[in-house]
Amino acid sequence: MRSKKAVVMGLVAVSMVLLCANMVFAQSSCEVPGDLKVIITGVTWEFDMNTGRLSGEGTLKNVWENEVVAPGLSVGIFGVTGELINSVAQRGSELRLAPGKSVKVKFHIELKEAPATVMFTTFEGMAST
Repeated sequence: MRSKKAVVMGLVAVSMVLLCANMVFAQSSCEVPGDLKVIITGVTWEFDMNTGRLSGEGTLKNVWENEVVAPGLSVGIFGVTGELINSVAQRGSELRLAPGKSVKVKFHIELKEAPATVMFTTFEGMAST
């Protein structure tokens, strides 16, 4: 009786492993919206409570089929009540970024209070008024 129970439990365990593995392999890749040219592939940042300095580095990747001009990272800092308390926009070191290539963008900003939320977004292009 115990050997039948062990065999059944073994079959259930193997079936579960195969089912989970099948679900993992069946997942499709993450789609990128067609109008998106530059994406954030990574961001690291730290806030120094003593100096009020928020600093970090973001990695941007060109996912468009053409070069992008002057890609950059915009950082929004929000307070406890959700209001924007400060922001900084910093361009990457490369004026033109080829398709599939990445660039690192460093940023820093001095704050008067600790951030409740930090939000990142990309931008690209040159404009003047």
